[in-house]
Amino acid sequence: MIKRLDMASFGSFSGFDWKTAVREGQTVSEFRRLNILFGRNYSGKTTLSRVFRSFEVGRLPENYKDPNFKIAFSSHTLTQEDISSHSFDVRVYNTDFVSENLSFLVDSTEGEIKPFAIIGSENKKIEERIREIEKELGDADQKTGKKYELTQAREEYSGKKQKAKNAEAILEEKLRRQANVEIKHNKTYGNANYNINSIKKDIQTVRRESITVLQDSQVSEKKDLLKEEPLPDINIRVSFNPAFKTLCEGSAEILAAKIKPSESIQELLDDSLLQTWVRSGMDYHRNKRSVCGFCGQDIPEGLWEKLDAHFSREVSELEGKIKAQMQFLEFEIGSLSKIRLPEKESFYASVRSSFQDAEARFNKVLSSYRNESQRLLKELRARQSDIFSPRQQPDFKDFSKELGECIDELNEIIERNNGKTSSLSKDQEKARRELRLNAAAEFISEINLSLEEQKIAALKKDKNESRDILERLEARTGELEEEKGDLQKELQDERKGAEKVNEYLNHFFGLEGLKLNAQEDDMAESRYKFQIMRGSQPAYNMSEGERSLVSFCYFMAKLEDTETKGKDLIVYIDDPVSSLDSNHIFFVFSLIESALARPQKNPDGSNGDRYKQLFISTHNLDFLKYLKRLSAPDADHGGREFFLLEKGESSSSLKLMPKYLKDYQTEFIYLFHQIYKCKDEKALGQDSYEVFYNFGNNLRKFLESYLFYKYPYKETGRGNLEKRLRKFFGDDPTTTALVNRIINEFSHLEEILDRGAKPVDVAELSKTANFVLDTIRKKDEEQYDSLLRSIEESR
Repeated sequence: MIKRLDMASFGSFSGFDWKTAVREGQTVSEFRRLNILFGRNYSGKTTLSRVFRSFEVGRLPENYKDPNFKIAFSSHTLTQEDISSHSFDVRVYNTDFVSENLSFLVDSTEGEIKPFAIIGSENKKIEERIREIEKELGDADQKTGKKYELTQAREEYSGKKQKAKNAEAILEEKLRRQANVEIKHNKTYGNANYNINSIKKDIQTVRRESITVLQDSQVSEKKDLLKEEPLPDINIRVSFNPAFKTLCEGSAEILAAKIKPSESIQELLDDSLLQTWVRSGMDYHRNKRSVCGFCGQDIPEGLWEKLDAHFSREVSELEGKIKAQMQFLEFEIGSLSKIRLPEKESFYASVRSSFQDAEARFNKVLSSYRNESQRLLKELRARQSDIFSPRQQPDFKDFSKELGECIDELNEIIERNNGKTSSLSKDQEKARRELRLNAAAEFISEINLSLEEQKIAALKKDKNESRDILERLEARTGELEEEKGDLQKELQDERKGAEKVNEYLNHFFGLEGLKLNAQEDDMAESRYKFQIMRGSQPAYNMSEGERSLVSFCYFMAKLEDTETKGKDLIVYIDDPVSSLDSNHIFFVFSLIESALARPQKNPDGSNGDRYKQLFISTHNLDFLKYLKRLSAPDADHGGREFFLLEKGESSSSLKLMPKYLKDYQTEFIYLFHQIYKCKDEKALGQDSYEVFYNFGNNLRKFLESYLFYKYPYKETGRGNLEKRLRKFFGDDPTTTALVNRIINEFSHLEEILDRGAKPVDVAELSKTANFVLDTIRKKDEEQYDSLLRSIEESR
């Protein structure tokens, strides 16, 4: 239901704020299911009805500059922007409805009366099927049938859709933050245009290529690569040709060689150290001296021949071979120390660790190669010391192959390093990509992306299942609605629409002379056209009262047309008793009561309202009196409320109806209150100046009524009111003359046109109001107090 209405700018309303204006003490009141609005002419009743009608026809009325209003419902708010995109059904009776649907009443020459169809009653089977469809469709408010199921399905789908949307939004925010904060602004990754779509692609790449998170050392290596500048080429090449195998084979022959002296000296054979010492001494003494350098004795004759016989030529040859082989080995060992390797600082960081690993392996193999060479050299020296004793060659290991492989590996690393200069930018780009993908891989693990996606997938599945249920219900409901519409078209009869209008005219108003005819017309858009007849002739020159009755009966009958019947309607009826006498006013009330306000019987026997919400506005106090007797929902079913429309200096305003208007049913009390308002000109304020301008009329009507009941006898001749005034005010002719003048001058301008050009003398009117009130109090204190209580005032 509609709860409140704010109008910042719309017709006679400007800056109207509901919560400020419509209050009872500190509590803000709201519209109820039944709403009665009273307001004098030009107070804003029609303007208010046009707000509602704009939602009915889907367009704003013409010539309303910058309209701005809000209608607050229980769960949402609509504005002037929503008049064509809302879901509630509204029907409005006002002058615009009459102009649009019954233009014949405005212009009998060019105007027309739009036909409408209502459901006929001839085909019982079709009606029965329609009832079956309506039962299956049910009612959302009553929590029955497909409509209620559809409402629940929509709520369920909306909730599950929102859950899935929220879960996706949370993940999207995590992705967006990772992209924009962690990667985009990190210079390591070097991509200023990185965004959420970029990280989604990277995640796909990580998964497609099965990329795992890098080790810290790998990350450091790649970051170091990104810092590198181009380095000069390394011109050093590691070069060495191992000869260990050849030396080992030659040494084996030398070590195993067997020789014997011609005439051996047993002492020397038994003592290899002595033999070595003697052999060295021979080289020292031969042809150089005749005295022993050790003992100083003369070298005996024949010693040289004896020693030469022991150390034969074969021995000399072997010694020469040993010496030469030892020189080769010493050269080989010395060459190992001359092998040059590049400094590690000359390598790129990405290659440096490979070089250092290869260098360590090379040094280890080189050390083994040197050790084996030195072992071989040691064996040769041992044979040299004991020339006559062959030696069995130990089991030497040849590291030549391993050494060559290490040298090749080092040279390959050098070549690879030198190649880095030309490919550095590509390598850095590759490293940048690998680091970025590593960040994506870490992110996947950190937020447990797979689990997040599984949850979202489950929520989407739940949402889709709920959507499927909703779509099936929508389809079924649509099928039922369509079938119902087709069946109603079979039953609809525009003649029945005219008959319903005539039924209201005749039954409620007794206007048998006026009749609405439905005449067949092949040229019309519908099969029939409506025409108002007086007897057998078109009803031209209708009175204002007749126009009002016909138009209102037409509206009430149209509430049962095929486009309206069965809907939960918000109905707004704006002042339907204009130009009607008191009898017809009562009949308008009777029509509203019997056709709209009185509860109807539901198929299950319970009572149900014929409307969702009802608004009725009027300026007529007699009609207001009847409306107070209108059938109204109890508080548990929406209740009713009374409102007062007033026109202030700058804007119309809506407020709760005062108690005296709501609780009492006569204009008499209202007139008394208007007079009472004028007794204090300062307390009244500038915003209610209209009560002073209406003072003459209000005072005249009040005194006519009050004095008639006080002095009911009608004297002969003219001037009965003046005679009653003299009786009322007694011996105060001045007061009588003043009141009589105000009654005449302020309620009529005929023959005193200059009075209309003069401002109201507020002080004079206040004085008169106090004269009247004081006289009532003095003459009938009990009635005066009762009148005060009726307007919620006290002395």
